[in-house]
Amino acid sequence: MMPFYSAYTASGYLTNNLQDLLDQKDLSSFALSKLAALSPTTTRKICSDSRYIPSPDVLEKICTTLNVTPGDVLGIKSTMELTVAVGSGVFSG
Repeated sequence: MMPFYSAYTASGYLTNNLQDLLDQKDLSSFALSKLAALSPTTTRKICSDSRYIPSPDVLEKICTTLNVTPGDVLGIKSTMELTVAVGSGVFSG
């Protein structure tokens, strides 16, 4: 059985910064998939959706391959920022 972990914290929700890291290192998601022995579909999904949080095993492979920490790959986006954007009418039609 897979352990449960939530993308939501008391102060916001987790996001991944993988695409930014790859841009800094001039790597594509496909190149990362080969270096980290991951599926290209997996790395493409993580890069294209900043709210997609990889499993601990995948995160470990990414961190080891890129020589970064989980804190470099993951960040917390404040729910306050989302609330302000919605409340301001930014998303109104």
